Amino acid sequence: MFNALRVFVAVVVALVGLATLRGLLDRVWWVFEPVDVFRLQYLVVLVAAAVVGLLLRRPRLAAVAAALAAVNVAVLRTPGSPALATASRVPAAGELRLVEANVEVGNTDFAAVERLVSGARPDLFGVIELTPAMAQYLGKELTGYRARITAPRDDAYGIGLYSRLALLSAKVVRFPADGPPTVVARLRAGGKLVTVLFTHVRTAFAGSIHVRHLDALAAARPRFGKRVVVCGDLNTPPWSGPLRRFAGKAGLHDVYGSRAWRAYSWPTWASVLRIPLDDCFVSDGVDITAHHDGPDVGSDHRPLVVDIDVR
Repeated sequence: MFNALRVFVAVVVALVGLATLRGLLDRVWWVFEPVDVFRLQYLVVLVAAAVVGLLLRRPRLAAVAAALAAVNVAVLRTPGSPALATASRVPAAGELRLVEANVEVGNTDFAAVERLVSGARPDLFGVIELTPAMAQYLGKELTGYRARITAPRDDAYGIGLYSRLALLSAKVVRFPADGPPTVVARLRAGGKLVTVLFTHVRTAFAGSIHVRHLDALAAARPRFGKRVVVCGDLNTPPWSGPLRRFAGKAGLHDVYGSRAWRAYSWPTWASVLRIPLDDCFVSDGVDITAHHDGPDVGSDHRPLVVDIDVR
């Protein structure tokens, strides 16, 4: 029995270790990005394997598992912004509150989305996977959000922005030309100009469009002005190679910083698979003062509530 258990643990370490190392290659080629997604799960499995290896008196196996676990720790501790407040609170004067919510294309709990807005009272509400039916409902119910731009669709790439503040401009743009729609809005906050983007990046399983979308956003960064905020369902965690490259090229840092491993926005139906796919990036001149998850809106994603201060 002990021999069988030793073999089983060795096989687990080999398979998870291979995934751990292959995931590092997404820094070189986006094809390996899906392997890089479940780093936290790899870490948990390898730590457990190291403990079991010691109990089975297989110190070398335990050491290999521990070393591979350390690789995942290093990747998860992605350098980023300092730790931020996560408590729900009312924004102070001069701040903006943004809410990004992937409401899921098949979701018909429209009232739950309206309750999210009523409870969080965002200045800007970005909706991902906005369907015509959801847009019609929100158009009637969100009476305080008169500035709006929507591009609803029957597939997963409808999008919209609802604002309590006057918008200097708002348009739907594609990054790249064959990519999904992105809302680009400009407004003043505290007397300063800021450009806010809400976007939905395709999954890496959809092919090169995923990384081409991120690269196109980074390339377009100079057009957005000094102060920029990019929020949305980015379909990859902050520690992935393509997203780190996007942040570096665009000169942005994300809401989670080096604590991305603690974050969780997808999937709501299986917390054991927790990944922070929904994120918010800001440039210099914009501070993220607080963030927290929103309530359940009937989607497979959790909403993201972010308070920013435009300097």
